[in-house]
Amino acid sequence: MKKLNIFYKILVLAFGASIFAEGILLPIYAIFVQKIGGDILDAGFAMGIFLITEGIFMILIHRKKWDSRQRIFLMVGGWIIWLLGIITYLFISNIWILFISQVLTAMGNAIADPVFDAELSSHIDKDVEEMEWGVFEGSKDLIGGAAAIIGGVIAFRFGFPVLIYFMVGTATISLTMILFYIAKLRSMKPKDI
Repeated sequence: MKKLNIFYKILVLAFGASIFAEGILLPIYAIFVQKIGGDILDAGFAMGIFLITEGIFMILIHRKKWDSRQRIFLMVGGWIIWLLGIITYLFISNIWILFISQVLTAMGNAIADPVFDAELSSHIDKDVEEMEWGVFEGSKDLIGGAAAIIGGVIAFRFGFPVLIYFMVGTATISLTMILFYIAKLRSMKPKDI
């Protein structure tokens, strides 16, 4: 079996950390909304706001082809906005702050995800393309499943505040890995990339 490209590995790990950060709250999201004074309708609105915001921003921002420098700028900027959305969870005391958090998180995803996909694609080895996409897609599912279980255990044993701090910590690790990827990419000579 062929060795995986270091850039591919870093990107997959960074994305895995972001999946974990979001995934630890997702299965118990409605319970979280209830804890801050919301109900099932508020949980539905919050998810709707997230998805509609993400869709609108994704379409508006990615209507053109970005060069590699612009892609990096968008990826980092999107990851930072996404992390700010995650950090906002620390201050959620009512449904309106939750909605703001959803908008920030969705904007970050909308900005970063398509350019992340393009960046990941640029490091896929065409000789083993299916295997590398399989590793990426399978990793997302494994990490998402583990996050759901771990998030439930953390919330049950320690409560939502600890869960949110865990989310923020994992999201920060994800951004750090993206910054490490960029530093590693810039340290390479163009012919090596």
